[in-house]
Amino acid sequence: MNQRIQKLQGLLQHDGVDGVLYATSANMQYLFGDISFRWQRTPETGGLPFSASHESGHFLNRPDCVLYVPADGEPVLVATYERAEELERGSITPSIKIERCYYVMIPEALSGYVRGKRIAHGESCGGYLRRTISRIVPGAEVVEGEKYGEELRKIKDESELEKLRKAAEFTDQAMAEIVPSIRPGVRPKEIEGLLIDIARRHGLDLSFPPACICVTAGAPGSETLFGPPEEFIKAGSAVTFDFGYVVDGYCSDFGRAFYCGRAEKLLVDAYKALQEAQCYLLEILRPGMRMDMTYRVLYDFLEKRGLGRYLRDYDGTGIMGHQIGIDLHERPWLHDKAEEVFEAGMVMCIEPKLWFPGKAYMRVEDMVLLTDNGCESLTKFDRELFELEG
Repeated sequence: MNQRIQKLQGLLQHDGVDGVLYATSANMQYLFGDISFRWQRTPETGGLPFSASHESGHFLNRPDCVLYVPADGEPVLVATYERAEELERGSITPSIKIERCYYVMIPEALSGYVRGKRIAHGESCGGYLRRTISRIVPGAEVVEGEKYGEELRKIKDESELEKLRKAAEFTDQAMAEIVPSIRPGVRPKEIEGLLIDIARRHGLDLSFPPACICVTAGAPGSETLFGPPEEFIKAGSAVTFDFGYVVDGYCSDFGRAFYCGRAEKLLVDAYKALQEAQCYLLEILRPGMRMDMTYRVLYDFLEKRGLGRYLRDYDGTGIMGHQIGIDLHERPWLHDKAEEVFEAGMVMCIEPKLWFPGKAYMRVEDMVLLTDNGCESLTKFDRELFELEG
């Protein structure tokens, strides 16, 4: 049995939980290294239900394989015949027992293994898993189990860091490839298509749909963030990116901003200050610091430059980023009330943004590794490049 599953069983035993069910998800991938099925962000498995009652519909939030890990004993993976074949061709740990069945018989197959009075389940396909537990073990207490996977995945080991470095490097290269296309007459949608083409050429998935956000001074909708999209980039357009890829099962998430042509001094100085604020934060960031410091440091730095009021904080939430790994958005989130502390081995996405209504939206987003005595930006794309030839 692999060490990750043994650590999970230790957490279950500590909490008096008899077992946990995980559908296809980041937790399942983490526990036995399966990347044969590209599950991220799919409505069937990677996505969470829209609401507590929105759990119906053809295949919506219903998996074709479920992992059961008892607090003591051997785990089992119940999968459809087709998925079992994919798993065996992929990277599944040979020590995991696979129980094969038809899709509609997954609950029945699980009934031969799930036992106990307290059974946990993960978030992915949560409604399906809750119903399955109640059907198999009537009267059992059903408890939240996502936290166990999150606790195990929080600190990345060397093999995970190697994959995240690779994902960050690839994303930097993609940005460099795209820059020459940022010019007047090109549609933002075309550039998003180029980012998709890069993924297709390399046999990769996207972490999320790429965004090329264009704001042109004086254009209709330029006073409203994420208003009507610009049809074409023009001289005088501010262009901001948010995109990422899935490389070897691990996600990247990245952002930079550019200006097509010569920008007014306010915007040139603002982007420089935004990058300097990010670099200052990375210079002082250390394990043991509370995560709520992220917002304060960025805001205070920008406020000294007269830019604090332009810092976008998602309607007062103070969100400045999140953890990343197998999934794009992994908890904890960085916000102004976060009580968690940074720990060595975490990889965070730190993403401050400035919004100048009618002029520009700009963002900087980097993947940042917490080290023993500081931090390191895994994304290294040029921080000075802003104005492009118009």
